Amino acid sequence: MKGKARVVEKREHRIEPANFFLVVGLIIGILYCVVIPYGAGFDEERHLVRIYYMSQYHFLPNFPDPQIHEDVFDLSYQRRRVQTPAFDLFNSENLGRRFSTFDQIRYGQRTQSIYSPIMFLPQAIIGRGLWWKYDFPILPTIMVQRIAGLLIYVAGCYAAIRAVPYGKWIFAAIAMLPAALYQASTLNADGFNAAVSFAFIGGVLAVYVNERAGIQPRSMGVLIALSLLLGFAKPGAIILLPLLLLLLRHPFPSKKWIFLLGVGLLLAIVANIGWWAIATPGSVFSGGGIQSVSGQSNLILSEPVSFIKLLLQGMILTLFDQVLGLIAAYGYWAGRVPGPVYFFSILALLAAFLAEPRRVSIPSKTRIFLVSFFLFCSAAIYTVAFVPNYVTGGVLALAKHGRYYIPFVPLFFLGLAGFHVLRENMQRLVTFLAAGSLLFSLGFYSFGIYTTYYTYCGYDAYIGGTCRLPVYKNLEKEDSPKAVITEGVLVSQTFTRHCQKLEMVQVFVDSVPENADGSLRFSLLDEHHQILASQDFPIGSIIIPDYLSLPVQLPPDSVSREHEIQLESVNLAGPEGIHVIYTNPDFYPGQLTINGETERGDLLIHYSCIGP
Repeated sequence: MKGKARVVEKREHRIEPANFFLVVGLIIGILYCVVIPYGAGFDEERHLVRIYYMSQYHFLPNFPDPQIHEDVFDLSYQRRRVQTPAFDLFNSENLGRRFSTFDQIRYGQRTQSIYSPIMFLPQAIIGRGLWWKYDFPILPTIMVQRIAGLLIYVAGCYAAIRAVPYGKWIFAAIAMLPAALYQASTLNADGFNAAVSFAFIGGVLAVYVNERAGIQPRSMGVLIALSLLLGFAKPGAIILLPLLLLLLRHPFPSKKWIFLLGVGLLLAIVANIGWWAIATPGSVFSGGGIQSVSGQSNLILSEPVSFIKLLLQGMILTLFDQVLGLIAAYGYWAGRVPGPVYFFSILALLAAFLAEPRRVSIPSKTRIFLVSFFLFCSAAIYTVAFVPNYVTGGVLALAKHGRYYIPFVPLFFLGLAGFHVLRENMQRLVTFLAAGSLLFSLGFYSFGIYTTYYTYCGYDAYIGGTCRLPVYKNLEKEDSPKAVITEGVLVSQTFTRHCQKLEMVQVFVDSVPENADGSLRFSLLDEHHQILASQDFPIGSIIIPDYLSLPVQLPPDSVSREHEIQLESVNLAGPEGIHVIYTNPDFYPGQLTINGETERGDLLIHYSCIGP
């Protein structure tokens, strides 16, 4: 009895990784489903278009003459011209906005979200019921759809952690990486893809370790089901199917089950490749698209050496960025991930290695196979994504997309896990270290979500850095209109300062007259038209095209946040003038006037402050 009591006491102090993931993953994930602005997730806007179609029973993407509500784009955070706090998405007007409020469409729009409809079926069913049956507001429905996707991810990860015979803390730590939870909490295909991949890896390793004497029929059924789900995941997910090679030496229950497994694998491959062939026509990946697979393939085949060289170069040069993106990133790399996120995530992974409760006797060749298979999968996924983006001498295709490798990461870590077991008291310590590090990582990451999406200045300003505003999005300088400053022309731009101690104001100068005398007078005024700073910049000293900087030192008693920039030439002869860019339409609150005439747009400016 005393011995049993001691066992019970030890169990009370042990954190179960599956339950820890379930509780923390659900709490943090649901929080992210609500607070991450719609459109801030990678390609979330495109996937909502697809869900919108499916909720109206259009399961094949890019059917003839698709019609899209303007709300899909107008409510998207990514469509904003500058990065501003997203609190307005929770006001009564935006939160209560319905599809029925407007006259249906802005324009026909095709979507690049061409994945299997299985991945978006729960969200489409929710949209069908809430949008079309009950006329429910758009944004609250999106939050419910996000939670549905999160539940699928949590279920797949929980099943994987419970099933995998070793490395449970490692699996939990990977599943709780900030990038993985961010993906699972927004509308995309990556959450489903990771959930199915994790469950498949966990299921195969469970059978490999636990059923060496003979695979049970129930396990065969689970493996077949998981293989079929891989077939309905993202293109390329079926690359995990060769993991089943680990089971070749295991006795199968009967030839019937071998046949059924073969049929399941064939159906998975056909479903994955077949859907791609069906859904691609009419998309950017078809013959006339900008990322045409046929066009890119012809280009690659015509210059294979150049392609291989750029491919290898890309893999090497972007490796660090991909590792960072695998751990944590915000949608479209907005804002900055706090540095402690990476520190605590890596610490959690290291502690998870040491939290293994028993030594795992796995043949070295199996470990080598798992690590090598991870490297192969990663290289294959990089290549798949690189091909449609390849242009000879062009920009590397996958500079930061570490999120693409999340489904395969367990292979690497499980290939190395279980070599060494710590003493029981030390094991309990590293378990708490792993759990605590994960919580700290997600805590800092959540603070980063707040500073990125709900403040003007971002994370850097909160740790003593400079706040540089506005933060432009979707800005095209090449096609922007220009104001021409000649003698006697005054360009004025007002703006509202959203930070504390103003230090500098900048204006983008596109061109200046060659070999011209004279200067550009750059002034900053307050709301009472009092000059706060002014400087004459000789034409020959202005670097183009670039921002011209005016240092500012506000009076100690200055409280005004309304400012005015004035630009005028001094002693500038000739008709050419100085060209400054302005945006069209407006990017931030303020008024642009050129020689007294109001223009629709804003000067391309920045202002810098210390403190948020």
